[in-house]
Formats: sequence, C-alpha cells, structure tokens
Amino acid sequence: MRRFPCTAGGAIARGRRRLRGLLVGLALLMAGVGAATLAFGRIGAGVLALLVALAAWTAWRMSGDLDPLWLELEGDRLAIQMRRRRERFPVAGAAARRLDPDETAHLERLATSGGVTAGSGGFESHRLGELDLYASDLAHAVLVELPERRLVVTPDDPEGFVAAVGGAPQTR
Repeated sequence: MRRFPCTAGGAIARGRRRLRGLLVGLALLMAGVGAATLAFGRIGAGVLALLVALAAWTAWRMSGDLDPLWLELEGDRLAIQMRRRRERFPVAGAAARRLDPDETAHLERLATSGGVTAGSGGFESHRLGELDLYASDLAHAVLVELPERRLVVTPDDPEGFVAAVGGAPQTR
C-alpha cells in the first residue's frame, strides 16, 4: 500500500477559509441577534434567529467533510480518504497524467463560484470531459482515467502518484 498525502493549498485553501469564515461569522452574528431579541422579549424572533445560527454552525461543521486527506493505492484499488468518508475505485487499466497549466487554470475557473473554489464535486468540462474532483491544491492536479470514469486528484507528490498508477491516459 502506498499513501499520498493531500495538503490544502492555493485557491482551494483560500476558498475554504472564506467559506468557513463566512459561516462562522453568520453563526455568531445570528446567535447575538437571537440573544438580544430574546432579551427584549421577542421569543419567536429570538428562536428563529437561534435556529438560523444553528444552521450556519452546522454548515460550518460539515464544510470540511469532503476534504481529501490522502490517497492510497492498495493493490488494484485507489482509495480517497476524506474527513468523514472513504471512496474506493478499481484502478485496473487506469492511467494518470499531470494536468498542464492551461487545464489547471480551466479547472479552477470551472470549480469557482463567488470567490470560493470547490475541492470536490462532479463537473462537465469541454476540455477535460465529465470528471469527479477530489482536490486539495490544484497546483498538484492529476487526471486519472479509470475504465468507467475520470477523476482529478491532488496528491502532494503528483509525479510519484502518476508513476504508481501508470502511464498516460487514452484520449476520449
């Protein structure tokens, strides 16, 4: 078994900080509003504000659940370990290659909305095709072509990961 850590960096780390700061700020603001509203005897409005604070706090707690922590190559399987989840994919017949700088810039634009770059999700790209993104730092982006799907992962050692998975993918 070979393990490849995935350290957050670049646009994804900045986006995570922005999103988490926004959610914590909203939770604290709404908790303060709820407390003040309750202090003035407005029970319904106070409870509603506290529920909004709870929802923002819950979103903050969940915002890192799909952050990839490391990749493992275990025989004929690729495992992606996230904070609260582990995905496994068969790698028999797979090929991998680094994304070139233009493809990386394209992927960053594709995964960014409102100044926050997503580190995970499914995307349809005119340049890269349909893909699943499991990223921590797009500067290390590797395209893995599996028999049934495409993944973009971001190990800290992309060259070592590519060598461990195997050569260049076929073009679609």
